[in-house]
Amino acid sequence: MPLLDWHGAQHCDHTGPRPCALCGKPTPLRSHDGEPAHKVCAEDWNDHHPDAPRHLHKGHDRGTVRFHSDAPKKES
Repeated sequence: MPLLDWHGAQHCDHTGPRPCALCGKPTPLRSHDGEPAHKVCAEDWNDHHPDAPRHLHKGHDRGTVRFHSDAPKKES
């Protein structure tokens, strides 16, 4: 199972924990879309749903196919 790289500041919400969208336990972590999710829950979801969209609305994917990692940084 590939591990996610969520080192960016956007993955921590300092306003406080919210229930993880996957397990329901509190987490300060956020996905790229701002969805509360533990990193391990997101990795597990990706592993068990390799081709499934994360967000469906009336049967259509709203854009996020999977949880993803931060983009690689360019070396200077």
